Amino acid sequence: MNQSRYIIIHGHFYQPPRESPWTGLIAPEPGAAPFANWNERILSECYNANAHAHVMEGRVVRIHNNYETINFNFGPTLFGWLERHGKIAYRSIKLGDEASAKRLGGYGNAMAQAYNHSIMPLLGARDKEIQVAWGIEDFLYRFGRRPEGMWLPECAVDNESLAALARAGIKYTILAPGQGRFISDGATGSEVGPFEWRQGDLSIAIFRFERELSGQIAFSDLLTDGGRLANWLADVAYAQPEGSAVMIATDGETFGHHKKTGAAELARAFSILAEREGIAVTNCAKYLAEHPARGRFEIDSPSAWSCAHGVERWRSNCGCRMDGTTSQEWRGPLRAAMEFIKDHAAAVYDRYAPALVDDPEAALRESIRMFIDANPTAAEEAFLARHKVSDENNQGKLLRLLEMQRAAQATLTSCAWFFDDFGGPEGRIVLRWAARTEELAAEFVPSIEHELLERLREVHSNRQEVGDAATLYLSLKTREARGRV
Repeated sequence: MNQSRYIIIHGHFYQPPRESPWTGLIAPEPGAAPFANWNERILSECYNANAHAHVMEGRVVRIHNNYETINFNFGPTLFGWLERHGKIAYRSIKLGDEASAKRLGGYGNAMAQAYNHSIMPLLGARDKEIQVAWGIEDFLYRFGRRPEGMWLPECAVDNESLAALARAGIKYTILAPGQGRFISDGATGSEVGPFEWRQGDLSIAIFRFERELSGQIAFSDLLTDGGRLANWLADVAYAQPEGSAVMIATDGETFGHHKKTGAAELARAFSILAEREGIAVTNCAKYLAEHPARGRFEIDSPSAWSCAHGVERWRSNCGCRMDGTTSQEWRGPLRAAMEFIKDHAAAVYDRYAPALVDDPEAALRESIRMFIDANPTAAEEAFLARHKVSDENNQGKLLRLLEMQRAAQATLTSCAWFFDDFGGPEGRIVLRWAARTEELAAEFVPSIEHELLERLREVHSNRQEVGDAATLYLSLKTREARGRV
């Protein structure tokens, strides 16, 4: 076995689903000027920039596809937008995975992500299963192979989430130090691991990234000079035992959006590292294949990489915020309201779907393909044939129920709770999806919008012009209705 020191750099690429649930279009976002919206701006600054990063070698410019070298995941809802509106980046991402698999003996750089970027420990068992199944199905559609790894949104994890990954055949995930107990078996090896989590017959490998080193990539000036970055990474790697790995994990948008020269300097660092003796840049899947788990991972309570209080950032006023002067008392009642509408949709599905399809749970897990396929008509026909739903009236009802469930899952997109107020773009996203969920459910049962509004009136913004969430919800519904006229 080659006893190089290894470097793994992981980029978690993600944007919230900004599209209207009704039209699939993104409304103008003035803050993204001169671009029409933030997706378009970040596409230019990051996703395209990494697809063709320019590296100066003397007087020669070499173009490098960073997706060939970086370990990465793309949020499924972002990837769907890229397929339609960022075709150059979309194609380069897929080609990058193919090239890495060819270079690394069949182990591609891409890993999957739980579908809606929901906080997994806060979901029930059924919703965990849906998020994992949809994430796998999306990955299969995009990359043509089953994923070996899956990124957990915000690295939010508990035993039940790991069990859901393991049951689905996922081999590894990535976590931060401090998210549980990483117990070495005493053998000489990497701080990265991998470590094995086991529960009965279920097991999964856990990679532990270097938080301090990752923070320096994200928040210092290292990405202004690819040469300095390469030398720094190499020095850190050389200080480790042979065969060990150094792992960096950060938001993929760091490379070009948050750090304007980040894509080019990352490519330059990769170019320099390729020439360093005894250094190999690799990915998690390849490293795991050659270096089985060296220790154990155990966890007693839910944790995340972006909350010091477990997963409270997504349901309570825990103190995690951008501005220390604002209150997050709105988080709890907003979470309760979104869970109310999601649970309502689940109850409607459970009541009506069994009369329409033999296996409602399998149909729900497989349904996402119809919403992501570039040829939705063919995907819909194949789905209905596979589940033997031939009656046209029943077909229409089942498809509406599945669309309702897709909308309901989006109401728990984590971004709505991450920031200091729900009145921003992220909170508006889940309110729109809640409205769409209620609208679809009302095709089957009497509307529960009055009860939803009562709950939303308990959600008070820090911003006087926003008021409460019920007022914002109604405003968004009115605006969407006008846009569809």
